[in-house]
Amino acid sequence: MRRKTAMVVVGIMLCSLMGCGKKEVDYSDATESANGEVQVESQTTEAQSIEIPENIEYTITGAKGNIDVAAEIKVPEEYEKCTVMELSRVVYEDEDIKAMADKIFDEGSYFLYMPYNEEARANLRDKLTTASANAANDWEARTFEFVLYLFEQEDFFAVSEENFEELKFYPDHRTEEEAYFCRVLGAIDGRYYILSLEKDGNNCGMDLIRWDRLVGFQLADYSPDSIDVRLTENASPYSEEESEAMAKEFVEGLGYKEYEPVQSNIAFYGIALPKDVNNIQTDEFTAGIDGYNVYLGRNYNNYSMAYSSENWIMAYNDLEGNVMFFEEFPVEKFENTECIRVYVDSQGICEMKIYNPMEEVGPLNEEIVFLPYEKVDSIAQDELQAYADANSGKLKIESIQLAYGMVDEDGKKALVPVWYYFGKDALNNQSFYQQNAIVMINALDGTVITYE
Repeated sequence: MRRKTAMVVVGIMLCSLMGCGKKEVDYSDATESANGEVQVESQTTEAQSIEIPENIEYTITGAKGNIDVAAEIKVPEEYEKCTVMELSRVVYEDEDIKAMADKIFDEGSYFLYMPYNEEARANLRDKLTTASANAANDWEARTFEFVLYLFEQEDFFAVSEENFEELKFYPDHRTEEEAYFCRVLGAIDGRYYILSLEKDGNNCGMDLIRWDRLVGFQLADYSPDSIDVRLTENASPYSEEESEAMAKEFVEGLGYKEYEPVQSNIAFYGIALPKDVNNIQTDEFTAGIDGYNVYLGRNYNNYSMAYSSENWIMAYNDLEGNVMFFEEFPVEKFENTECIRVYVDSQGICEMKIYNPMEEVGPLNEEIVFLPYEKVDSIAQDELQAYADANSGKLKIESIQLAYGMVDEDGKKALVPVWYYFGKDALNNQSFYQQNAIVMINALDGTVITYE
């Protein structure tokens, strides 16, 4: 498992789903159409049952560390009915920007938000001033005030000679890589949001965030056992189930219909804005427990992606005073993966992130044969032994789960059943919620899946 070191304070969470393991995908029973897509006849292949214990317990003693395995084993109902689904990458194009804006924003409320030269900022000032007059609350009004103040700082925004008039992708001069982006400001039920779409040669994504959380916003998943959660009530009036329903309904409205909530975590937020816009060093900071981060994944026959902190969110490293220090996993480390996260707070939908969306090519017509579980666990023990030999400390494996994982071979991607061995530091009592897969094993062929 990779270790990350805290370097800088960043504003908002980055989610990425699953590193791709290598697996030969058998298309022998499929036919190929003229456009190259794999055509299949059957949708689901039911495999024979294998004997799976409800619990397992043993200890791995290594040269440097120990691993205690005392885990409940979780499998989907009727796990034998497994759809092995082939996916292909989707890349957002210019026409997708308007299509998404039409689906998301109130009719007639949105406009291009690209303040990256003086002419563009001049065109936006009147629109932002008008929007500010209709601000829903003080924090939203102060965000407008602060952004308009930044418009006067010529060196704050990247310099561009582009003519920002159309809803389309523009070259991203903020990076040395060949990348493109577009931003749109609009209202949802009268509340303002920023919609950002970005893409490069490897990845693309869409980010929606409420305007009053645009500046100085930080977000983290907290453990239900943390002192903050136990001493402080959740400020959101929405239950976890209600938050999941809101998140699911929202992404379905954008066309992402094959997704179900995989995990919902209690959300801890922090936000800072200058008390005086002329003194950006004097911040007003507010923080608290408010709502849930809802993580969604594709679901077929009760199989969905397993939640893992290393796959879905950034690594959290430290908490010092009122400032969270953590480091993002670079997006390029999770090339061609897929993730949807929706943050629902006490005011409703606050943030949504979609990274590397994919589309179905079709279910694969191949015989599904599960590897016997004792063979899987033998492979896992070898991996855990190697981990304990190389890493000091004491780990606990408390949960083993059969769920979807993504494999990639020659540009063809497929969801297959994967065994996840979830572990944590036995001495780790930090507030942040983390669930990390120490070992991931392809349930069909025993391949150990690693991050690319």
